[in-house]
Amino acid sequence: MFEPPLVTLVLVILLALLLWYLLGMQFNIRRGRRALRWLEQGLPIVGEKAALNWSGVSHVEIQVHKAKEPFRAADVIIDLVPRQAPFWWLWKKNASGRDTVIVRAQLRTAPRFDLVSHSPHVRADEQLKRSGTGQWTAVQGGLANAMVADIRGNISPYAVNRLIMQTTLEGMTLTRLVVHRSAPNLEVHYLLPQFEQVSSQRVFVGIHQLGEEVAQV
Repeated sequence: MFEPPLVTLVLVILLALLLWYLLGMQFNIRRGRRALRWLEQGLPIVGEKAALNWSGVSHVEIQVHKAKEPFRAADVIIDLVPRQAPFWWLWKKNASGRDTVIVRAQLRTAPRFDLVSHSPHVRADEQLKRSGTGQWTAVQGGLANAMVADIRGNISPYAVNRLIMQTTLEGMTLTRLVVHRSAPNLEVHYLLPQFEQVSSQRVFVGIHQLGEEVAQV
């Protein structure tokens, strides 16, 4: 049988966890809504007829079915740190988890190469290296933003660096740039910025130009 002080302690812990959950949930909902308002100005640059799917409080996906050239389709994902779950939040925080915006697109002209690159501030993700023909080769030498990159197919280290520089935008922290010959062909990860300091139109203009350049490499 529990002693009264132990019962009180358990109730206090449960109440604290509930309060944390509610506060974390409200914070993420507000942050997700702010991110959506910020993205709204730039989305028409890549396409129209967007569908919104908000799964949980930490993951929002915008599906652009009617994409503009050079895209066939595009998804924009807001991936928030799960602040409503304290232990998961602490694990994600220790794993360099940050609020992220991801642009994932299929090009009308498939690339002739595969590229998986990441900044030194995030962990490598071997799952991004899909099956396909050819061996992966690490890019030697310094790349912009101190990025680490592996390539496969018809692309030079110089072209890799040019693509990374094309994806680098002032006020945005680039964490991953992924290109695949199979769909989706293009994936770009940025940390969510200070919304009032960066225009989402400028971000999507850069993504649009990146798609054109990837198709031409």
